[in-house]
Amino acid sequence: MKHTFHPKHKIKQVDSIDRLALLVGVVQPLMTLPQIYLIYSTQNVTGVSFFMWTGYNVASVILLVYGLKHKLTPIIVAQILWLVVQTPMMVAVFLF
Repeated sequence: MKHTFHPKHKIKQVDSIDRLALLVGVVQPLMTLPQIYLIYSTQNVTGVSFFMWTGYNVASVILLVYGLKHKLTPIIVAQILWLVVQTPMMVAVFLF
């Protein structure tokens, strides 16, 4: 006899695309670190748009809430990391 699961009790399978999404969710925000270092070491924010980085932060908060609601680990991790790297960019505009 074949066993069927109730839709609320599905077995979660992690496949290669899930692993890849998590990897990209970690690596992509970390690629912003050299830009942050450059801005803080030179104290030059020429060409850095406060409104753009604020927009990114707003989008990250929305996507983080979405990820939390749906328990999507790659989105949660990525958006937390994006907030960690985007916020210093916004602060730099005020400091320099």
